[in-house]
Amino acid sequence: MRIVAAHLHSYALPLRRPWVAARAVLHERRGMLLSLIGDDGLTGWGDCAPLPSAGNAAQILAALTALAQELPGRDHAAVRALEVSVPEVRWALETALFDLAARQRGVPLAVHLGAQNFTGKVEVNAALGALDAHTAQRAVAALAQGYAIAKIKVGVGGVADELTLLHEIHAATAGRLRLRLDANRAWDESDAQLFLRAISSLPIDAVEEPLAQPTLEQLRALQQSLPYAIAVDESLPQFGSAALLAAGAVRRLVIKPARIGGIIASRDLAARAQDAGMEVVLTSVVDSAVGVAAAAHLAAAVAPELAHGFATLDWLARDVTIPPAICDGKLILNTAPGLGLTPVP
Repeated sequence: MRIVAAHLHSYALPLRRPWVAARAVLHERRGMLLSLIGDDGLTGWGDCAPLPSAGNAAQILAALTALAQELPGRDHAAVRALEVSVPEVRWALETALFDLAARQRGVPLAVHLGAQNFTGKVEVNAALGALDAHTAQRAVAALAQGYAIAKIKVGVGGVADELTLLHEIHAATAGRLRLRLDANRAWDESDAQLFLRAISSLPIDAVEEPLAQPTLEQLRALQQSLPYAIAVDESLPQFGSAALLAAGAVRRLVIKPARIGGIIASRDLAARAQDAGMEVVLTSVVDSAVGVAAAAHLAAAVAPELAHGFATLDWLARDVTIPPAICDGKLILNTAPGLGLTPVP
């Protein structure tokens, strides 16, 4: 197959309410869709949406623009073999290539990536945002909508106040909603130990990135003292995947495919983590329907047994296409070939 055309489509998607990320507060999501048209007339789509907190979003989009100019006339294998060092650009390119290849095979992207018994459903956690006085109300609503797990940003207030709020959530949901907490490296070791031990009686699924300046030894000690999973996300570049997996310091690895650098790298990392005995959860950061669907298809192929972090589409006031729906805590992917989406940028 030969690529006959490559097009870029810029977008700016307003959020219904601010999203608190690790190092930024988002009010909109900006990015570019990459469309690759094959010589059979089919089109594959990829999404490049660097976070403003990265500090080089403009350079990343410029790199994608330069790459797109080089693609027409090349065959699929040659494009896939290109050296693309920018992770977000590699993610967009590989997503478009794999989407196109799956469409040509006539199978969903998840099946093309190796998913077994693909039903089109991927369990997801509710995204409740930062912990505040209204989180209990949002948690009750999430439970009523069929979610089993809710993700909450913690570390934004005092430890004592947040512990009180979490117990209010537990009471409001009668303990039927498991909590996936993300501290974004908020605490020193003393506060982390206090918080993590104090929530041990709650239905905790996992706590991501509790330490402000983590070491593998500190994380291992915390994990061994707790009944639930400690997860690593943004600390992965600090430790390096080889050292993290060899240390066995935590029970869970959170993978953002756009940051890891594409489908191939993410799939490889997930396999190595699972071989090392770790759980793997995939997630995105309020991405467009194209980015979320691509990551969800990948999750269905590499870790179908866990809930993943893709229930963010309703934060967008509008999208690049009709987004996948969520029913009873599951993202419903189109089982048509490829991503099953037709963007209208």
